[in-house]
Amino acid sequence: MFLNYLKVSFLMMRSKPVRSILSLLGIYIGVLALVVILAIREGIRRQLYDLYRTSGAQVIFVHPGYDQVRKVIGKLGPDDVTRLKMVPGVISVAPRRVSDQDAKTVAASIHAHLVGIDEKFVAVYRVPIIRGRSFLASEVQSNQAVCLLTGDATRKLFPTGEPLESTIDIQGIPYQIIGIVDWNMAVGQRTSVPEADILVPAGRLSETNPGFLSTLEVLVAPGIAPPQALWLVKQAVSRGDPQREPLYFVRSLDQMVERSRQFSDRILAGLLGIAAISLLVGGIGVANVMVTSVTERTREVGIRKALGARRTDVLMQFLVESSVLCGTGGLLAVLTGALGVSLAPSFFDFQMPLIVPPVPVIYCFGLTVLIGILAGVYPASRAASLSPAEALRYE
Repeated sequence: MFLNYLKVSFLMMRSKPVRSILSLLGIYIGVLALVVILAIREGIRRQLYDLYRTSGAQVIFVHPGYDQVRKVIGKLGPDDVTRLKMVPGVISVAPRRVSDQDAKTVAASIHAHLVGIDEKFVAVYRVPIIRGRSFLASEVQSNQAVCLLTGDATRKLFPTGEPLESTIDIQGIPYQIIGIVDWNMAVGQRTSVPEADILVPAGRLSETNPGFLSTLEVLVAPGIAPPQALWLVKQAVSRGDPQREPLYFVRSLDQMVERSRQFSDRILAGLLGIAAISLLVGGIGVANVMVTSVTERTREVGIRKALGARRTDVLMQFLVESSVLCGTGGLLAVLTGALGVSLAPSFFDFQMPLIVPPVPVIYCFGLTVLIGILAGVYPASRAASLSPAEALRYE
């Protein structure tokens, strides 16, 4: 019986092609907008997780904070590094120093942003190495005068020559260049250091720029739950004293991902609301078409009832027709959106991937069918309530 309802529904759409296309156009536009927005949302979500993904270890940053009540500024020193290294599950604690110093070669000179790192930094944060190599553990432990240049600094200091194995002068000290890295925007966001020109062993900045530390970078074993890891680090750096907790700001990369995801979701929620309004308008259009269809087919309803059709038969017929009308528009929108999203990167240079999530899209299609049912309830009920005599007298 249901197959017969479907067959009649497609025959009615075929008999009135212009009306059918115009009525499902609103549904098509609304669902297409939903598919594109969901593809953008999924692309942003995956890009964020890839952006902040590190190689295995959890990364927790410790920054000096400020207690507004007592007007006291937190300070990080070597004793905090020692205390954090004793925390169970902590793989390493790297003091992060950032300093602006003059660097020069025979050909050029720049005012460079120096970042002090350890031997695990490049691997953990997936910093691309263009040429050469990263620091060895022995070089970091002995504070050797070696460095890594970023691409921008290389072009400025060595516009024509080969930088590898050459030396640059930083504050009167010759540093040997052992590698060239690509310090792009993704690396800057992962490491919370937006800009860098030269990377040196962290101990070198301790010698040339003594004082308190700007950041502690704590690597925690992946087997420890993130909330527990954060709690252990907070307890260690505050020494278990609640009054010292406001003096330190502790955050993880996971928290940065979640904050960025929530921000993007708020923006996309507004766009989804606009698309939902478009779907609502499309549903109203379908309801209008179904009311017109019932009016035009009043005599047909009377004949069917005179031949023995039940009220539920008439009701189901018009409900199936409205559902098929909306479902067809939704299905075409899903297929068009998926095809467009897959082909778009071939024609346009997108900075983020566009990925159609299957489960939410299936829900979107189900929503269009539900809209069709709701849009057809009143016209179907009106048709089903007609008596055979009343329907046959209609002209």
